[in-house]
Amino acid sequence: MLKKKLLCVLALSALALVNTGCNSNKDLFAPVESPEVKNQFEPEYVWSQSTQGVDKFYSQLVPCINGKTLFIAGRDGKVYAFNVRNGDEQWQIDLSDEEENDTKRSARLNGGMIASDAFVAVGSENGYIYVLNRKDGSIYFKYYLGSEIVTRPAFSASGDKLFVLDAVGKLSAFDLVKKTRLWVSGDSDNALHLRSQATPVAIGDELVILGTPSGRVLMISQNDGYLLNQVVVGENNGSSDLDRMSDVSSTPLLLGNYMYTTAYNSGFVKYSLEKETVEGKLAYHSSKDIAYDDNFFVLTGDNGHVYCVRRSDNVEVWENPQLSYRNVTAPAIYGNYAVVGDLEGYLYFMNLNNGVIESKIQISSSPIYVAPLVAGNCLVVYSSSGAVEVLYYDPIDIVIPKKRYTDLEMVTGNTAALIAAQAMSPNAVGSGVTQEALEKRRAEARKIVAQIEAQQRAAEAQYREYQRQKAEYERRVAEYEKKKREALSGYGLMPDSGIKSDSDEEYVEDDSE
Repeated sequence: MLKKKLLCVLALSALALVNTGCNSNKDLFAPVESPEVKNQFEPEYVWSQSTQGVDKFYSQLVPCINGKTLFIAGRDGKVYAFNVRNGDEQWQIDLSDEEENDTKRSARLNGGMIASDAFVAVGSENGYIYVLNRKDGSIYFKYYLGSEIVTRPAFSASGDKLFVLDAVGKLSAFDLVKKTRLWVSGDSDNALHLRSQATPVAIGDELVILGTPSGRVLMISQNDGYLLNQVVVGENNGSSDLDRMSDVSSTPLLLGNYMYTTAYNSGFVKYSLEKETVEGKLAYHSSKDIAYDDNFFVLTGDNGHVYCVRRSDNVEVWENPQLSYRNVTAPAIYGNYAVVGDLEGYLYFMNLNNGVIESKIQISSSPIYVAPLVAGNCLVVYSSSGAVEVLYYDPIDIVIPKKRYTDLEMVTGNTAALIAAQAMSPNAVGSGVTQEALEKRRAEARKIVAQIEAQQRAAEAQYREYQRQKAEYERRVAEYEKKKREALSGYGLMPDSGIKSDSDEEYVEDDSE
């Protein structure tokens, strides 16, 4: 009896050693090696510049392009304006010289930049929002919010209001003519949540759409901060604070009558604004913004995998797992490629039809934290070292139309009107709404609908032109892909990616549509 018991103990001990050895010797979240890629093309370098960068901090200082100007900020306080076509510097200022930053480590700029016709805005971890004159970078207005700002602000369509989200979830609206704060709204939540936050989205001069740490997307009136509607996309169920995290930290997309976003524990969500219900959900854990074009969504998972989802039916087209845990950026769609950066400064061009990496170039030895920007038919890449590289690869002149089309869908009068109309329903913000609050929401909604209807005819004419150009674009892409396949098959070089996808024929653009 004793012998059997001793053997049992020894067996269990051996098993424990095996398990311990496996767990201690392998880091399941270690980044994989950058994959070997035989480049099928080499992008051209158009121009480059050096800026302050973010040093060793993980500051996602997203640059912005407005008109012909590229605006970039460095963490320590320098802000730059460049001519996006040739890289000529237009102006430079240093916000670390402001007295409020004298006792701080630096200006600690974070979140990224946004520009209007007259102003440029950027926030800081020191709690300040800075509004600069676009023409020369001089400070027009600054305001102390008291909490960190870690995401970029948003201007109203007319540019006379600015919306700033702070790290505790409060959304402040500023009147830029009077230089005053108008109202504070939002969704403050003291529960455990991600540091990254969704960028507020201003819809015309009527609405602000805001993703929150509580798993909700709020639809707020620009006029007075009043909550018109809310959509629950995250599920805060679980036994621990970590399990209950449900942050909507990717910027919501409003396309037609649908809203698309990602929630930390609920994946990629498709929400029908018309039916007020979630119509699709895919289990992608992502805290990064979604890229999209006429046919596809592209997402970067927090595990470094890149996913492509077909817009027509919300079905995955491909998954590329080759960049696991390489701190991959949010994607950009550039022509027929999904483009991402990583922790070693590499830039990857993935074929949008099958996920194959067709080119890999090293921009910098420092990490790339923010998604590349499409500027005309060029690609702007900003690394943490401050290096700015502008690249070009557009063999059949398809980049510009593709970018122009997607911009058109982002703000539609029908979407805003639908949101506003839902605000007339007592179910919009829960059963505890008082009659007085309901009437106020209805009055605000009627005002918004009236504003939208006045803009609608021009939008419809623009959409008809969009459809015409889209058909021409799809014809050229199909022609290009056909020639490319014929050239590869002629030399026996059809690539075997090892990445799951359906047949090539299913995803070839059909010029009869």
